Amino acid sequence: MDLTTASFILSVGLIIVLIYVLSFWQIFYKAGYESWKCIIPIYNLYIMTKIAGQPIWVFILLIIPGLSVVGSLFLSLGVAKMFGKGTAFALIGLFLFTFFGYMYLGWGDSEYVGEKA
Repeated sequence: MDLTTASFILSVGLIIVLIYVLSFWQIFYKAGYESWKCIIPIYNLYIMTKIAGQPIWVFILLIIPGLSVVGSLFLSLGVAKMFGKGTAFALIGLFLFTFFGYMYLGWGDSEYVGEKA
């Protein structure tokens, strides 16, 4: 691989990561948490479980390799519920197409309804 190709791949990757972080920045803001918490590894998962209204064992599932898929499913269902979305959005938008689903929640007109959902 030459330098041009490598720098292009790196640039595209950084842009994708930046979009992802900015999406979570907005989600944290909408949920009433300090947005900077989304950039701290592991801690952001803990805050996401609080945003989703999930118990601590979901966070534990998220940090265990292999079981993180199950934790992500529970997290997706909880986040969708707390933003007033249905199960279909949780499974398709947040679990299968994570990048686009969280981008929609962060930048779209979705509002955090919390426990009222």
